Amino acid sequence: MASIARTIPSDTFRVRGPVAVTLALCMMAIGGVAALKACAGPAHPADERTALIDGRKVAFRVLGAGRPAVVMVSGLGEGMASFKDVAPDLARDHTVILYDRAGYGASAPTAGPRDADGASRELSALLAQSGVPGPYVVIGHSLGGTYAEYFAARNPGAVAGLVLEESRPSDFERRCLAARAGMCGPPAMLMRFEPLGAQREFAGLEATMREVAATAPVQGKPVLVLSRAITDRPAAGDAVWRDAQADLAARYPGSAHVTAAEGGHALHKDQPTWFTAQVRTFLAELR
Repeated sequence: MASIARTIPSDTFRVRGPVAVTLALCMMAIGGVAALKACAGPAHPADERTALIDGRKVAFRVLGAGRPAVVMVSGLGEGMASFKDVAPDLARDHTVILYDRAGYGASAPTAGPRDADGASRELSALLAQSGVPGPYVVIGHSLGGTYAEYFAARNPGAVAGLVLEESRPSDFERRCLAARAGMCGPPAMLMRFEPLGAQREFAGLEATMREVAATAPVQGKPVLVLSRAITDRPAAGDAVWRDAQADLAARYPGSAHVTAAEGGHALHKDQPTWFTAQVRTFLAELR
C-alpha cells in the first residue's frame, strides 16, 4: 500500500487515496460476492429522494432547515456520502442539499464524457426540483469545486456564495506539467475501478478545464477558499498546488483564503470540526 501511495502525489484529486486502490485491496482481501457487499459502501439513506432530469433519475437528500441553503458537491469518485460526517452538523441551522451526480450511487449515468457544462445543467435542474428556494451557498470539494465555480459563473442569480475546498484550478495540470512535478492527475489505469460517473467525468476532464478557463468567474459573491497545509519544504507538486490555491483565491477579489493546520486533500473528512467551523463562520457572515 505504501509503495502505491508514493506513486500518487498529494496534488491529485483525493490525497486520502483513490477509491480504486481501496476497492482493489478490499476485494483481494475478501474475494467474490462477499467483497462486493463489504466494499460497496453504505446503504442508501431512508430519506433519499429522486429527481427526473433528461429522463434520468438523480438521487438527492435534503437535510435540516434554515437559510441560506447549502448545496454540497463532491469530488471525483465520490458521491453525496462523502459529506456524511459534516452535513448533519451544518443542517442544524441550514437546509443542506446533497446529491449524487450522474453515474454515482443511485443516479443513472449519462452516455459519453461528462463536462462542467453537463454537471452545471444537472445541478440547475436538480435544484429546481428540490423544493428548496435559492439563492444557494455552493460548497465544492476538489473537482466538485471546479464544477461549483462553473455553476456559479453560469447561474450568478442562484448563488449566494461559494466555498471551494481544495478545489482543482483549471490551469493546475498545465502548471504541474511545466514544473515536471510528476503525476498531475488521477491515473487512467485506476479509473476502471471507479463508479461509471467518475470514469465519464475523467473522460471529460480536458473539456471541463477548458470551459472553466474560458468562463469569467462570478463577481460580487462572497467566496471562501479552504486549502490543506503544505510543508515549508514541499515537493514540486505540493508547491504547485499551494501556489495554484493562492491564485484561485486571487481570482475572486475580496475572497477569504484559509489554510488548515493539518489534514490532507479531503479536509471535510480529515478535519471535520475545523471544516464545519470555517463554513459556519462564512454562513453566519452571509446571514
